[in-house]
Amino acid sequence: MTVVSGLVRYVAAEAERRLREGLDLMSRLGLDRTRLDAYDERLRRMEQTLDGQQAELRSLRADLDSLVTQLNDRVLPRLDERMDDTERDLATVATGVLRQSRDNAANGTRLESVEQRVGDLRSRLSRVEQRAGLWRDLQANLARLGEDLDALRTRLTATDNPLGTEARP
Repeated sequence: MTVVSGLVRYVAAEAERRLREGLDLMSRLGLDRTRLDAYDERLRRMEQTLDGQQAELRSLRADLDSLVTQLNDRVLPRLDERMDDTERDLATVATGVLRQSRDNAANGTRLESVEQRVGDLRSRLSRVEQRAGLWRDLQANLARLGEDLDALRTRLTATDNPLGTEARP
């Protein structure tokens, strides 16, 4: 009989454990149910907001379509006139450019000779600048040479006349 009573105790303990798990699960589901209700309410509010925004977007779309239609009614009829005016203006400008290009062809040869002359003058100017730079360098070198000669003379007079008497010229 001890086996049966042990088995009964085991079954009773297992039943009690499962009953507690079930109660825990039920309490958690109750908490989740309140959370779900809150989420459901938030979802309903969001849907209402989205419905309102969608209605506003439809209204904006209708206004935009109306504006585009009005714009097309006002602009398109005058567009052909403007295109004709533009074509006439373009033909006038093209004719003027052709006339100027003929005149410019004659002036082009003159311009080329002037450009060649300017190029020659620039090369001459660069050569003159180069020579002027060389001349300045030469002057600076001569000035340094004069200073060096003066220093040598001073040293030579000091070494030729150790007693401090004047040297003869």
